[in-house]
Amino acid sequence: MLRRFAGATTIVSALDHALPQPDQLCGPFSASVALTAVMGDDAPGVTALAVASRSAIWPGAIDSARPPGTPRITDGWDLLPRAASIDAAGTTAAGLTEGIETATDHRVAVVPIVGPSVERLRLLLDRLADGPFRFASLANVHTAELTDFDWNVGHFVTVWGFDPVEDVVAIADTYRELGDPDMPPGCRTVSTDALASAMSERGLLLIVDSQDHHAAVDLVRSLDLRHDVWSV
Repeated sequence: MLRRFAGATTIVSALDHALPQPDQLCGPFSASVALTAVMGDDAPGVTALAVASRSAIWPGAIDSARPPGTPRITDGWDLLPRAASIDAAGTTAAGLTEGIETATDHRVAVVPIVGPSVERLRLLLDRLADGPFRFASLANVHTAELTDFDWNVGHFVTVWGFDPVEDVVAIADTYRELGDPDMPPGCRTVSTDALASAMSERGLLLIVDSQDHHAAVDLVRSLDLRHDVWSV
């Protein structure tokens, strides 16, 4: 049975209203959706998070950056700097970590976790499902591991539930087209193995109320997870 994290209902509702993401801004988009689980209506918008995260935009169309058949949206681009190259476009994990804390006036803290193994990921998700504190989580993934079509980019998704029996994780993606018809818009489940593999060179951002920062770090360390930011 899927264990929905505290705040999951808020996340899927916010996602339904926000879809789809602006091009090249999956990180700020997913962060804006995820933050509703911690901050409710006070969660900052996509553009504010992108500015705070120092996101950069490649001004030309990059069709390969989107799943086939999804729309090109450029909302907020006029407020963002241009990237020096296509490869430099988007938002880094370090930038998003800092941007989330800055855009929320440090009301939340971000605990980055580098490439958890599948065993450690299961333990973490199971502990988080027990609701030790209010939180949200973003997975920075390589899409090739999570889709059955030709889409191969770095990407951010929101994690909002875990089924330890079926060994699957519920994620909120950034396009309606990536959702399962039997789940809320833009949402689907992926195997825990696939999610861990997709994060192997990346990781997970655990977002908590600032007063719960130490508790979140203690939880991460108790599970022998690596608390650090990745460079991809």
